[in-house]
Amino acid sequence: MNIKSFAHRLLSCLILSLLLSGCAVWRPFSANTINATPELSEEYREYYDYPTPDLDGRLVFEEEKTYYTLRRYEIPLTLPESLQHDSPASLKQAAEKKAETDQKNARDLELRYLTRIDYYLPKNLQPGQRRPAILISPILGGNMVVDRFANYYAGRGFVVVLAHRKKTFWVDGRGIQQVEDYMRTSVIRLRQAVDWLMIQPEVDPDRIGAFGISYGAVLHTVLAAVEPRLKYHVLAMPGGPLPEVIRDCPDGNITKLWRNAQRDTGWPDEKILEELRRVLKTDPILLAPYVPREKVQVYVAIFDRVVGAGRSWGLWKALGKPDLKIMPFGHYGGVLVFPFLQSQSAWNLKRHLGQARQN
Repeated sequence: MNIKSFAHRLLSCLILSLLLSGCAVWRPFSANTINATPELSEEYREYYDYPTPDLDGRLVFEEEKTYYTLRRYEIPLTLPESLQHDSPASLKQAAEKKAETDQKNARDLELRYLTRIDYYLPKNLQPGQRRPAILISPILGGNMVVDRFANYYAGRGFVVVLAHRKKTFWVDGRGIQQVEDYMRTSVIRLRQAVDWLMIQPEVDPDRIGAFGISYGAVLHTVLAAVEPRLKYHVLAMPGGPLPEVIRDCPDGNITKLWRNAQRDTGWPDEKILEELRRVLKTDPILLAPYVPREKVQVYVAIFDRVVGAGRSWGLWKALGKPDLKIMPFGHYGGVLVFPFLQSQSAWNLKRHLGQARQN
């Protein structure tokens, strides 16, 4: 190997090591010169408000794992009138009918009137002990991927809640507004999961954090602005503005949503994009200024073509350039990215929420 080739390899290794170690972020202004986080407007406060839910969760499933007990609860989803397109009774009847032939889709349909919660409870809890807790949201495709993070955090002593979410769907005749309704409902569902988590005897209500990846990170950016009870957020591969993310995202759930919008409205792509910009209030880029920078850590995948690395960078800047970790992967880093993201996020959550006793 000649000296030039050796130098190139050494430089590549140094760059990769720097990226994997988190990459220190240069900030041109000191913390003292950055403007304070503006207070959330009353309009936004009211927009994400909701009727008080019944928090007496119904236990529907329980399973013993090596380091934790997994329990599944269901609580009623309570929505403001503007989001109640169908009555809970009619939705329940439709789900029961669907269950006669299709249990899987029936369970998904139930999420239009229920919030389903997976509760990971570490086994080494002492009587009366309260632990820090972590709220997790699914990706667009469902709970796969994020359940690995729930397992990891619970195995390290955190109480974990994984809040299920209704998969994306399109109702002909309701137009582009239903995209915003879906996003707003998802945020309200997460806030009600926090309501439930706050009253669990194993949880320290002053030490609750959140982890979101991909679509979950998009939602959690909004949640960080409107839900003050959550003390810290890890946002992995978020992005904004949301209309452009939706237009360019290659994920099958999103491309199907776009095709449905084209079919239902008959509009060209530019008209759909224009309407999305008009109706989408639940856009992380709009809520980012209201998020305290010290409450957030962001992970950017530099080869991300799903959300778009450029849109992740843009959102990070809109958040005030908080703590940043750079990952030299694409959006679907898989087995390469998980160990890094799990260990780094768990360490940072522990640092901000306090020690969770390990098994």
